[in-house]
Order: sequence, then structure tokens, then C-alpha cells
Amino acid sequence: MSDYDSIESLQEQGILDSKKVAVIKGCLIMFFHCSIFAVLASQIFAIWLDKQMHLNSLQIGELLGMKTLVAVFYKPLFGWLLDKTQLRIRFIITIAIGGLGAGPFFQFVYKPLLESHTTTGFFLAGLLGGVYFGYVIIAAGGVVWTYTGRYIEAHGGTVDKLAASNSTAWLLMSFILTMLYTINPIWGFYLASLSALGMFITLLTLKVKAFDSLNTKSTSKQKIQLADLKKLVSNPRFYVLVFFAITTMVVVFAQYGQIGRYSLSFWPKNMQTYGLKFDAYLTLPLRIIQIFILAVCSKIIKKFNPSRTLMLVGVGYGLSFLAFGCAALLKDYNPGGSYMPSLVASIIAKQMLLFVHPFFNVVVLSYVFASFDKVMAGTALLVGFHFVSNLGASLGNGVIGEMLKTQGWGRSYVELAIYIFVATIILGLLIKFANYKDKVRVLSHLKSKVSGETEA
Repeated sequence: MSDYDSIESLQEQGILDSKKVAVIKGCLIMFFHCSIFAVLASQIFAIWLDKQMHLNSLQIGELLGMKTLVAVFYKPLFGWLLDKTQLRIRFIITIAIGGLGAGPFFQFVYKPLLESHTTTGFFLAGLLGGVYFGYVIIAAGGVVWTYTGRYIEAHGGTVDKLAASNSTAWLLMSFILTMLYTINPIWGFYLASLSALGMFITLLTLKVKAFDSLNTKSTSKQKIQLADLKKLVSNPRFYVLVFFAITTMVVVFAQYGQIGRYSLSFWPKNMQTYGLKFDAYLTLPLRIIQIFILAVCSKIIKKFNPSRTLMLVGVGYGLSFLAFGCAALLKDYNPGGSYMPSLVASIIAKQMLLFVHPFFNVVVLSYVFASFDKVMAGTALLVGFHFVSNLGASLGNGVIGEMLKTQGWGRSYVELAIYIFVATIILGLLIKFANYKDKVRVLSHLKSKVSGETEA
């Protein structure tokens, strides 16, 4: 009996979850972790730093950069641990345990350090924030995506619903967090702790011990060897992933936290609280449509090709940034006129970005599963994408913060849009090269096989 037959037999006996139950549990884990992520890395967080902690664009950029810089060094370790532990929960459950402390950490550690308004307090907040953010959300984000994808596929399901679960979490948390912010800004951090509790409880219900002795399409009994690492770094598709991460996603991650402040700046100061609520209500219908699309997008990605969808996501980001830049320039060149034209343009630009952004996760995950074997998929994702993009973003936060401070929003976003468009063109050339190398490798294999059969 094959391992695949064993899975079905174990499911019938109740030793393993059924495909449907596995999908539900995987989506719940993703939902709860993305809820933590949505609170701790939301646009409201940058607004909190601005309005409550009274930091400027450069300081916020430096603070976000510091937390990301510290966090990226978890990535290689997390990738190795994920591939080593496969579906065992002893590693991933520590992420949920860390999330439980979100509320107390930000109320009693992070906030007082920033309120000290000293250089030491500022940099200590950046360091400790990096240690905490990195373990619970920044490095953990890729871990949870890969783990839940493996868990669902190991039970015979597909990962289509994960992106929808992710988007649902961001939709609910963004709305609830906005409402909580207008009442008491600190309450949102305890919302992350509550989400972590849900993740912890769900992880305890997983039936995964049997996979220690099974080979499936997403798990392996094989231990990672040095040859596996050599094979990974010699694969041209690994560098396609790295290039996309170090160009397009570095820019996106570096400025994404500042978007909330940017869009809020188009509202008159006496209407900004209303603007926050208006934005939350406006986003609801778009997010609901997005959730339905994400629920079926894996099939579309496979049909269209994961490599091409990487380029499509890049174009979407470029158009969003260009729209942001045009909205800011419209405001700059009409200082004495009505604020409505630029406000409407900024709202459209933000909705464009909010629509595009959730797709990068499922596109990258689909690309990784299609390009790398199950032994090294976690390492490829954590190192080739998340480590590179977060390391670049940690440096880019300060650079973009300085751009916004010295050049203004309009010119900065137009320049960033042009940069992404150029990067997407180069990405297309790299994908063509990777396809060519694949063809050469396949033809070489076929020739060797034919030659061997002829000699025999």
C-alpha cells in the first residue's frame, strides 16, 4: 500500500482529519495569524506612531526599518526549522504563544520607550520591536503560509481558500481596528492577543503525528542534505523569486505602513477621524469581492502560469503607486482650490493598492510550489523571498522615509512606480531565461536517456 493510500485509510479511521476538516483548520490558522499580522503591521500602526507618539515620516520609516532589519535574521533559521519539522506543531505553536503577549508588550514596553522621547528609548523600541515583530509576524508570516499550505495539501486539499482566509482577516481586523482606534488606540494590540489565543487553540486540534512516517506531495521523510541546498541555489527560478522580492516587494513593504498616513493627509485636519471611518466602510465591499476572487484564484494562476502572475502583480503595484503620485501632485499644484479632486484620486489609488496587495501571497506561494520540490519549498520561500524582501525593506524604510520627507509624496510615488515598471520588464527577461534553462535541462535528460537505451 502506497503512502497516498495510507492517507485515505487513516482519514477513514479518524487518525487523520478529512480533506474538508483539514482545509477548515488550515484556513483558521491562517485567519488567526493574519489577524495578528493585520493589527501589528496595519496602516493604523503608522497612524498611531504619528498621532499618538508624535513621530515624523523619517522617524517612522527608521522605526519600521529597524524592526524589519532585526526580524530578517530569523528567516534562514525559520526556513530550516520549517523544512525540518514538516507538519509537527512544536515550532509553529511558539508563534501563537508569542502573539499572546502583543497587548502587554505594546502597552507596557514599546509605548513607554517611545514616550520617553530619548534617542536611547527610540532605538531600544526599534530593537525590541524587531525581536518581537520578527518572531510573531514578519518571519512567521512565511512560516504560517507554508505550513498551512503543506497541511492542507498533505490531506488531499488545495490551497485556494488560504488567500481568501488571509483577506478576510485583513478585512475584519482593518475595520474593527479602525473603530477601536477612534475609541482607545491601545485596545487594538489586545485584539492581536485574542487572535493569537484562537490560533493556539486551533493548532492543538491538529492530527499530524502520522505524517512523521508518510511521504506526501507536500511532506517528506527525506532529511535535508547539502545537495538539496546546492540544487536550490543553482535553479534559475530561485533567482526569479529573489529578484521579484528584492525589487518590487522591497518597495511595497518599505512604504506600505505609511500609506494610511498618506491617504489621511488628503482630509482636512478637522475631518480626519471621519476620514478613517469613511475609509473603513468604503473598503468593505471591495474586500468582499476580493475574497471571492481569492477563493478561486489558484486555478486561474495555474492556468495563466505562476511566473506570469508575478509580472501581473508587479504591474498592479506600479499602477497603484502611479495613481498615488498623481493624487499628491494634484494636491500640490492646486493648494488654494478644493481638496475634493485630490481626495477622490487618493481614495481610488488606495483601493487599487488594497485590491492588488493580498494577491502577492498566493501568487508567490503558487510559484514556489510549482518551481521547487517539497524538501526545499519552505527554505526557498523563507530565504529566497521573505528574507531578501524584508532585509531590503529594512534598509528601504529609511530611504523612502527620507524621499517622502525631502521630495514630497507626489514625486516620490511617481519615481517608485517607474522603478517597479522597469523591474517588472527585467523580471520578464529573467523568467524567459529560466524557461530556456528548463528546456535545455529537459532536452539533455532526454538525450542521455535515449543514448543509454541505445547502448543497452
